[in-house]
Amino acid sequence: MSTPRPPQQDRATATRARVIEAAYACLLEGGYAATTVGAVQQRAGVARGTLLHHFPTRATLMAAVVDDLADRRISVLDGDPPAESGWDGVVDLVWRDLQSPAFAAALELWVASRTDPELRAALAPVQRRVFTSIRRAITAFVGEDDPRVPTLAQFTVDLLTGTAMSRVVDPGADVSVVIGRWKRTLAVLSSGDAVSSGIHRPSLP
Repeated sequence: MSTPRPPQQDRATATRARVIEAAYACLLEGGYAATTVGAVQQRAGVARGTLLHHFPTRATLMAAVVDDLADRRISVLDGDPPAESGWDGVVDLVWRDLQSPAFAAALELWVASRTDPELRAALAPVQRRVFTSIRRAITAFVGEDDPRVPTLAQFTVDLLTGTAMSRVVDPGADVSVVIGRWKRTLAVLSSGDAVSSGIHRPSLP
């Protein structure tokens, strides 16, 4: 008795997922320039016609990869909570995302988007979705009643993102000093003393 084949829609979904996974692996291994349609086709083990049926152009493939990377990064944020609480936990959570393979792949796309308007257009709304998830994760730790939260959250994401990007050039750089100093700075900025000393600023949009 032959084994029933899965419905066509299920096969199409599985093929699409396999192609996106192959593109993700290409990004991590060789960067954006090496993530060609041919390279993805070979890694995914599908016929060229099959790949082009799902993704007629490299741009449509990259748009799907952008969405996939956002889902991967959000899953990191939604994982097990950091051991630390408060702003220390926020720093650890954001840093965990920035150390993930998904962020490394996203960074490849960020750089490429500088000279690729189509890619940039695909990235912009997805990046907003990721940052919305980051802010939601942050408020879960520190609440949303304090008007300083949006500003300090943005500072944390920006500072740690820059720190993570600097390690691309110097992978062996010890960033623990920067992270530790920022945790201590946040403790001051989020305290009542910060308000009385005039450190508080209006929250950013």
